[in-house]
Amino acid sequence: MKMISFFRLWLAVCLFAVSTVSSAGIIWESTDGDSNFLSVSFSSPFPTGDTLGLFSATATVLDSTSLLYSFSGVGSFATSSPFKLGLLTSSGWVGEDANYNLVGNTYLLSFTKPGLTNTLSLLYGFDIKPAANQDPVSSVPLPASVWLMTSALLGFLYAGRNKSNLVA
Repeated sequence: MKMISFFRLWLAVCLFAVSTVSSAGIIWESTDGDSNFLSVSFSSPFPTGDTLGLFSATATVLDSTSLLYSFSGVGSFATSSPFKLGLLTSSGWVGEDANYNLVGNTYLLSFTKPGLTNTLSLLYGFDIKPAANQDPVSSVPLPASVWLMTSALLGFLYAGRNKSNLVA
């Protein structure tokens, strides 16, 4: 019985780890080599003082080691390499929660500040688009292996449960 509870705990930890890894931010790229950004708050159309940053596309964690460029309010960045976007909050950098394609290569991105009353920050991105390759680091499809392993572990747990019911 202790073995079954150990497997359940192990399965929960593995699924949590995989869900955290697979929820990385979107990788963006410039359409013409010069991307422009405008940060506005939800309640005001004027540029905000929020600090936003562009990070390396291969960054697994948004932090100062992978920061390429940072700006407040209005920014312009000339690059031909892909990048990720982040917002600096009191608890560190956070990635975008959602994005909406307005017209052509113009996107509206939203960021959520954790633990604050006014939690929504908006960023207009001009001349950007989602990169064609959203996972440049891994070439093996992770979710397929996770689902196969999960179904096998659940099968073992169910088979072990039936044996214990028959013995009792």
